[in-house]
Order: sequence, then structure tokens, then C-alpha cells
Amino acid sequence: MKQIISCICFFLLIEGGFAQDLAAVSKDSKVFLENDSKNENAVKTIDELLGRLNEWGYWKIVKNPEDADFKLKVDISASKGITATSWGGTSYELVGKLIDKKDAVIWESNTYKASPNGTNGFNAGKAVVKKLMRDLKKKAN
Repeated sequence: MKQIISCICFFLLIEGGFAQDLAAVSKDSKVFLENDSKNENAVKTIDELLGRLNEWGYWKIVKNPEDADFKLKVDISASKGITATSWGGTSYELVGKLIDKKDAVIWESNTYKASPNGTNGFNAGKAVVKKLMRDLKKKAN
């Protein structure tokens, strides 16, 4: 019984600490969108993400990292060729991280993968952005 209570207390402490970190990314916080890739397809995907973030309107997007309350660092890789789910085109992998002013990661997404196919309108870049946005909206609520 003591072990169960200890485990519950441990998880509540962890959850409480995590919730405090997420206070920095509340509605109307300022976010800087960071991407190191110079790949043309990755840049197009970042533009798609920027458009979706602006459309959502939950955070204010800033152009200078010093003005931001936190960063959304997005790592995107794009590759061409035949995959198990696609006969060509560009496939994408995307990981998003919310990083506070002290450069500590306060949230990291799953790795989202997509290849062009009929279910995503043959636009895998939009598909991975859509998956990331879905999870960001869940975290916000």
C-alpha cells in the first residue's frame, strides 16, 4: 500500500512540475519559430506551419528570438524516392520542440512521418504539419 501511495505522489509531483513549465506557453504568449534546414522542401513546410499557427491565433509569432517567450524548434527532413506507402515524391519527417528562455525543452512531439498518397492529397509536407498542429492544439486545451 505504501508503494502505491508513493508512486501516486511521485507522478503527481512530476505532473505538477510539467504543468508549471507549460505556463510559459499559454495563450497569447510570443513564440519564435526556429528551423535550421535550408532544404527547399523543408522551408516550404515551415511556411505551411507558420500559416497554420497564424490561422490558429493561439500564440503571437515573432521574428526575433529575443522577443519570444519561448521557441518552437522544428526539425524537418525531406527525402525523395519510393517508400512502402508511396511510389515517389517527397516524404517528410517532422519533430517539434517547445523550448523555454533557458533553452530547456518543455515539450517534444512525436516524430511525424508522411509520404505523398491519396489520403493526404499527395502533399506530405502539409500532412506532417497537420499532425503537429493537432497535438499542439491538444496540449493547449
